[in-house]
Amino acid sequence: PLPNCFSYNIIMKLSCLILLGQICISAGFVTPEYKKSRSAASVIYAQTVKGPDVATKPDYEQVHGPLGKTLDRLFLMIFRTRMAEKVGVDSSLPKDDYQGLMELTGAMNARFSDRKEVQKTAQNILRSLFPSWLPRQYAFLFSGPFPEFSARMNAWATKVGGTWLMGECELNDIEIDGKVYKDQGLLVKRCRFLEESGCASVCVNACKIPTQNFFIEDMGLPLTMTPDYETYECQFSFGRLPTKEEEIEAKGTPCLSRCPTAGGLRQWHDGNRESMDLSSISLNETSSSCQFMDAD
Repeated sequence: PLPNCFSYNIIMKLSCLILLGQICISAGFVTPEYKKSRSAASVIYAQTVKGPDVATKPDYEQVHGPLGKTLDRLFLMIFRTRMAEKVGVDSSLPKDDYQGLMELTGAMNARFSDRKEVQKTAQNILRSLFPSWLPRQYAFLFSGPFPEFSARMNAWATKVGGTWLMGECELNDIEIDGKVYKDQGLLVKRCRFLEESGCASVCVNACKIPTQNFFIEDMGLPLTMTPDYETYECQFSFGRLPTKEEEIEAKGTPCLSRCPTAGGLRQWHDGNRESMDLSSISLNETSSSCQFMDAD
């Protein structure tokens, strides 16, 4: 999350730009195309989600999965390595530094203006974590004949292997078509990935949709992920297919008020900018605005 001074600077700069734009438009200094793009952008900024209080942010470095800190560190290093291979670039930060993973996430989202390419790349990263034969065989041997057992197993495995990525989580019961299924759910109490990225577009396109697709298409197991952008909770419901209405709602969620790109990444994923060359971008540079979105 950004310090208050950065947030203040962003607000002041945006206010000045908006005022300048209004003056230019009234004076006839801008084209109709610019007016149209500005009108479209205003839809994005019209509403934002505040999210939880920054002061209550957990110390994620002290949150560990059931297997302990050492294995969490190993999981992070393996995931980071596979991600760097798929994205084609790596951070200069140590392999076990979570911020290095977030820099790679930024690079992946900046590389593709088509959100479907981001989703495909993220799904391929998940595939690379397993032997190529395993997901297909799992779907045949477990997901098909033993759906409830498979759902409970994957909820447990996600907690064991994913706490380092998401933060504290707990198994819970879920309801599907009026029936309660025990321990087929996993509640992430405050998602670290969402909080560190500060971006709803990253959450939806680099996590929610590709993870659902991986379990549904590769593991043969339905999964619905329901993030709450007010609390940063996320409910995993194994054995439940996402509905079309839920997916439309997820994709249409307002931007987070603390989004470091101020909605720019969403516009980028709408295909509003040409492809960029990442070779000139420093991954470990941080600022109050998105360096990827500001590049020409």
